[in-house]
Amino acid sequence: MKLDVYTRKIHWKIALIAFGTIIGLASLFYTESFLKELRAEEELKIKRWAEAVEAVFFAEDDVNLSFYTQIIQDNKTIPVILTDSKGSIIAHRNLNTPETNPEKYLLRKLDEFKSSGSVLENSYADGQVNFLYYKGSNLLTKLRLYPLILLGVIGVYMLISYMAFSNARRSEQNKVWTGMAKETAHQIGTPLSALMGWLGYLKEQYPKENAFGEMEKDIDRLTDITDRFSKIGSQPERTDKDLDDTIEKTVDYLRSRLGNKITLSLDMDGSRASNHNQQLISWVLENMIKNSADAMDGSGTISVEKRTQSNRMIVLIKDTGRGITQADQRKIFEPGFTSKSRGWGLGLSLAKRIIEEYHGGKLTLEQSIPGEGTTFKISLPIA
Repeated sequence: MKLDVYTRKIHWKIALIAFGTIIGLASLFYTESFLKELRAEEELKIKRWAEAVEAVFFAEDDVNLSFYTQIIQDNKTIPVILTDSKGSIIAHRNLNTPETNPEKYLLRKLDEFKSSGSVLENSYADGQVNFLYYKGSNLLTKLRLYPLILLGVIGVYMLISYMAFSNARRSEQNKVWTGMAKETAHQIGTPLSALMGWLGYLKEQYPKENAFGEMEKDIDRLTDITDRFSKIGSQPERTDKDLDDTIEKTVDYLRSRLGNKITLSLDMDGSRASNHNQQLISWVLENMIKNSADAMDGSGTISVEKRTQSNRMIVLIKDTGRGITQADQRKIFEPGFTSKSRGWGLGLSLAKRIIEEYHGGKLTLEQSIPGEGTTFKISLPIA
C-alpha cells in the first residue's frame, strides 16, 4: 500500500492554476471581441474620412463643405496617410511629424503602414485612384497590450500564491515533524536510561559475556538517535572530520545486522576531510542502506563506494534489489511517500534535507532499473 499524506495539496495547486487560466482566457476572449468591434468602427470612420476628402477635392466652389471638413477634423486619433497612384504623399493626419526631415519621417511611416497597417483604395469620378493607408489608433494599440499585461499580472499573482501556499504547507509540515521528533526523543530517553543501567549491572554480574559488547553498541546507537531527534529543528554543528571514518563506522555497525544473506561491501579511494555532522551523515547512510536491504527482500548485495572528484566527495549506494518504477521515481523524495506497508515515508525526504540544506551537498537517484537494482548518489563538498 502506498501512502501519500500530502496528495490534497496538489489539488489546491491545480485549482489555483485552473482559476488563473479561466480568468486569463475569459479576459482574452472579452478583450478580443471588444477589439474586433473597435477595429470595425475605426475602419468605418476611415472610409467616411476618405469619402469626405474625396468630396472636398472635387466639390464645386459654391458647395457648403462644413459637414465634410468636420468629418475630416473629427479624426484626432487614427493615423492616416493619403497617396496618389504613384505613391506620392498627398496628405496625412495624426502623425507626430518632426520639424527636421519631415519627408523622410513620412516615407518611413508609409513603409510601416504598408507592411503592418491597412489600406483603402479610392477611385474618383475622373479616373484617378488614391490610396489611404492607416493603422489602429493609440487607444487600439494600448488595448492590444492589455491582455498581455493582464496575463502577466495574473501570472505573478498565481506564482506568489503558489509560493505562499507551498511555504505555508512546508512550514506546517516542519513544525509537525519537529514536534513529533522532540516528543519521540523525550519518550525514548526514560527507557533508554533504564537499559543503560541494567546493562551496567549485567556486565558487573557476568563480566565474561561477549554479547554485552554488541548490546552496548546498540544502546549507544539509540543514544545517538535520541540525541539527533532532540536537535531536529535546530542548526546542526559541523566539523572538519574524516568522511571515511564516518562511513566505515556506519557500515561496520550495519554489516552484522542486515542478515547472513545480504553482503555489504565498502570501497573508498582515500581519506579526505569534509565539513560535516557525523551523526547526521551516519543516519543518512544507515537509512539508505536499510532501504536497500528492504528492497532486496533479505537477499542480495549492497555496495558503498566513495570517490573524490575535483572539489567534491561522491558516495554511491548501490543495491541489487527490485528497483523503483518510473512513476515512483518522481515522488521518492516527497514527505509521506512510501512503497512499504509500514513506515511514514520520511526517510529519504529527511536524508535529502540533511545533505542539501545542512551540508550544501546533493542527494539524487542516479539510476534505478526495475528487477535489477538502484543507485543513489551523495555529493558533499571537500573541507
